Amino acid sequence: MSLFRRRKTETPAIDDDAARLRLLDAAVSVLGRDAGAPLGTVARRAHVDDETARRLFPTRHALVEATVVRGATRIAGAAFLDDGEPREQIAMLIGRVWQDQAPVLPLTRLGARGPYRRSVERALAPLRATLREAIALAAERGDVRADISPAAVSWLVEQAVIDVIEAADAQALAGADPLQLAMTHALCAAGIGWGDATDVAIAARARLADVDSRRD
Repeated sequence: MSLFRRRKTETPAIDDDAARLRLLDAAVSVLGRDAGAPLGTVARRAHVDDETARRLFPTRHALVEATVVRGATRIAGAAFLDDGEPREQIAMLIGRVWQDQAPVLPLTRLGARGPYRRSVERALAPLRATLREAIALAAERGDVRADISPAAVSWLVEQAVIDVIEAADAQALAGADPLQLAMTHALCAAGIGWGDATDVAIAARARLADVDSRRD
């Protein structure tokens, strides 16, 4: 038996804004690996006491929604079209989003299909507008299907990407390259043949790799 009592570990006091930010950052890390993790696990990772965590986010639903909406808002605010022909612009846009979300696919899937979907869709409005712009340009050139509106094609493209997110999160791709599959599946949804979609995706991936190497 120890002759000395251990002092109870105390969490340093922090203001609400800092605690909220730490909780949101911790939620990305924790829920990005396990979308079903409880609020208490996130709070411990954030070094925020349970009382403060539950005051700022009374329910787990509130924390998850705030986390996925913050992520969607950040992605949407960074969306842009690269130089190049519209089909490659579409692939590049999808590729950048995939690279950003690949480390946290369980959380991404939750935002895409879960009860937070409407909030996420509103936050993604600028990204979706950018995608529609590229699709409209491609349709004018006859590069993608033009039998339905660019908005409808954009929706099909978005669903195709979500399909790959779900498959990758479920580890159901049997060794396929998820980044390239996300781009090719999306381009096929836009009406591009599989062979052409593959060629465009390979070119887009090479450009993304070149950008990454220059950053390093």
